[in-house]
Amino acid sequence: MLHIYTLHFKNDYWVDLQVESFKKHIKVPYKSYAIFSHMNQEMYEKNENNFDYFEIREKGRRLHKGGHYHPTDGNRHIFPIIKENLNEGDVVIRIDSDAFLIDDITDDFIDKINDKKFIAMYEPEHEWDLNYKAPHPAFYAFRGEYLNKGLDKAMGEMSEDGQSNWWGLLMDWFKHNKIDWYPLNRSNKINLHQIYFGIYDDLVYHHFAGSRDKITRVDRKKAGQAPFEINPPRNTIEKLEKIKDENHLIDKDVRKQLSEQPDLFIKYLKGEYEGELE
Repeated sequence: MLHIYTLHFKNDYWVDLQVESFKKHIKVPYKSYAIFSHMNQEMYEKNENNFDYFEIREKGRRLHKGGHYHPTDGNRHIFPIIKENLNEGDVVIRIDSDAFLIDDITDDFIDKINDKKFIAMYEPEHEWDLNYKAPHPAFYAFRGEYLNKGLDKAMGEMSEDGQSNWWGLLMDWFKHNKIDWYPLNRSNKINLHQIYFGIYDDLVYHHFAGSRDKITRVDRKKAGQAPFEINPPRNTIEKLEKIKDENHLIDKDVRKQLSEQPDLFIKYLKGEYEGELE
C-alpha cells in the first residue's frame, strides 16, 4: 500500500490537478491524506471528499508564509493517522500542494523506494550554497516503517540545518541511520525559470511558490542579496520587487497552460512538443 499525503495552504487551485494525477498515475493500491489550512469554508466543503482522509487545521506551532501553519505542523498532525493504517512493506509519499505526478507510480517504483530507502526531489538552485545537497520536501518517498523509527519526529519539528532550511533534524536522522537519500534530479528540457516550473526525473512537476509570492533564493541572488541577509538594503528590495512582478507575469501564463492543456504543457517542458503554445 502507498500512503500519499499533502498540505494545501491558503488556496485550492492545485487540488484538481493533483488529485487527477493521483487517479491517472498511481497504479498500485493507495490511500490519500490531506490537511487544508487558511481557506474559507466553501473551499473546505468543496474538497473534503477528494481525499481518503481530510482534515482542517487553522493553527500550528510556527508562522509560515503569512500564516500560522508550517509544513512541520502538517507532518506532525498527519503521521499518527498514517501510522494507524500502516502495514508491513507500505511506503509513504509526501508531496507539496503545488506538485503533481506526470508519470506512473508502479510496483517498480515501490521497489525502488524500498531499495533506496528515501527518495527526494533535489533542487540545488533552492540553496544559497549550490554544493549543499539537501532533499527538497516538495516530494519525499520513503519506507513506512521509518515513521516508527524516529522519522516522524525528525520531520515533525522545525530545526535549522545551517542553510536556512527547516529540515535540520531530518539531515541528522539520515546521518544517524546511515541513509544516503536518492535524488530526483531536474529533467526539464525547457526551463522558463531557474527553479520554478520544474519536472524531476520525468516523474513529478513542482511549480514552486504556488501559494505565495514568487521570490526564492535564486531571485534574491539575482537582486544582489547576500546569503542569509535578513534586512537587505533598499535598492536590493526594489530589485526584488521588480523580479517578483516579472515572475508573476510568467506564473500567470503557466497557470493558464496548466488549467487549459496541462498534458501539452508538460510535454513542452520535456522537450517533446515543438509547436507554439497558445
